[in-house]
Amino acid sequence: MSLRSLFVAVVVITVSACTRGPDESVIHKEIQGRLDKEFSAELFVINSLSRKGSAPVPADDGLYIYYDSELAFQRDYNLTSWKGLNLGTLAVVLGATPEGVDGFNSSGNSRGDVLKVRGRLRYAFRDGEWVNIRQAAPPAVAARAATESMQGSGPNAVLRHVRDLVQRAPARTGQSREGLIIEEFRKSLSQIDLGSARYEGKLLFGTGWPAGTYNKFGTAFRDYASQHRFSVFNYASEGSVENGHQLQAGKLDFALLQSDVAEVLSKGWLAEYQLPHPDLRSMASLWPEALHIVTLEGNGIDSFHDLQGKRLAIGSRQSGTRFTAIRVWIASGLPAPEISQIKETGIGASIEALESGEVDAIFIAGAIPDPAIQELSQQRQDVRLVPIEQTTLTGLTEEYFSYYGTTIPERTYPGQSEPYRTLGFAALLLTNRATSDEDVSTFLTLMVEGADDIARNFYRAGFISPDTARLGIAVPLHPAAEQYYAERNNNISVTAD
Repeated sequence: MSLRSLFVAVVVITVSACTRGPDESVIHKEIQGRLDKEFSAELFVINSLSRKGSAPVPADDGLYIYYDSELAFQRDYNLTSWKGLNLGTLAVVLGATPEGVDGFNSSGNSRGDVLKVRGRLRYAFRDGEWVNIRQAAPPAVAARAATESMQGSGPNAVLRHVRDLVQRAPARTGQSREGLIIEEFRKSLSQIDLGSARYEGKLLFGTGWPAGTYNKFGTAFRDYASQHRFSVFNYASEGSVENGHQLQAGKLDFALLQSDVAEVLSKGWLAEYQLPHPDLRSMASLWPEALHIVTLEGNGIDSFHDLQGKRLAIGSRQSGTRFTAIRVWIASGLPAPEISQIKETGIGASIEALESGEVDAIFIAGAIPDPAIQELSQQRQDVRLVPIEQTTLTGLTEEYFSYYGTTIPERTYPGQSEPYRTLGFAALLLTNRATSDEDVSTFLTLMVEGADDIARNFYRAGFISPDTARLGIAVPLHPAAEQYYAERNNNISVTAD
């Protein structure tokens, strides 16, 4: 073979190898290493793994490698336990989504059970070998919604074009004039949809912001309920506080609230001139949540007291995040911050402000793990969680039934090397005392008995169990809920596994 032919052959082989990406043995080693180091050592063994294709990383020289795998449990483990690392963290470790992991049981898995995983890893060719890139590629920025001319002057035509405009707008619209207009459109569409659903005879279920945990559960439950001829509308509200007000006013039939918000709305909060909401009734405690205080390394924040004098985003005005942030701040004894230092924005806008340097820290009350914090931690290596002092936690948990001190285990979030001490509470399902016994009973029956089916579309439904149904509840049960639990022989434990 001539020197030229040899050179061409080497180039062809090298290019071919680079295009193909790492082989299955490399992927196998990477995943097993992640499982042992970043989730739990010797919990899983890979039974099988196969590559399912690859795709180039936009604006990068890397590849996304898609794979299917079967993981066998080596000991008993519950991926929907209220304590410890759960399915949300496992999915991130595997480069998957919770919906891409099949085979988990809400009551826990046994040794020998198998999980089926559909995942994706990112690799780049460096110094003659394929290297896994742990930092996720930044999400693509959605194109700015184009100005449209509308044909037709009827209300349905206007509504259709406004809805199309909102759907094509970026998820984070920022504080521009166009962004403010889009947000007002979103709010108006929600109210229009709410009225239309009531007109159509649907039961109204207040959840939360689109793409948030509450809203995702609302969508999954709505779809499951419709299969059983129970018509529910998933209302994308601003959050727990709005849901509570709307329930009290009879504008919603069911809603999700943080347990601390539910407690204070039911009893009233003199410090905030909040009158009691006597018509609120509880149905079930669904899953654990916690307050996350997030900053970036270099902002000079290592403890809660370091937040004094800093610029903070504390959640939108009617959200549970804002409520809990204010309560923790008061309990800490810190002086009230300057109004100019506070931004009252939703999760997406708060994260955007943190990354752009507009604020130094943000508050997020959410499930464990919280998807928005997971995404941020995958994209950046300088994300840090700010712990709450033990004296503050003790004072709050002793005063309020709905609170408990909790520690989020290390490795819950990418790059989290230490346990995180913070305030815990629960996500509650509430209704109005005027809601019919039949509707409450049907809702509960579908939710509890269909939890495993609902969890196929939203894994956190797997946390729902009669064993934890009364955790953190300080609001009277609806009579139909009391009867429902009594008929299950009252086998309700007040402690989580």
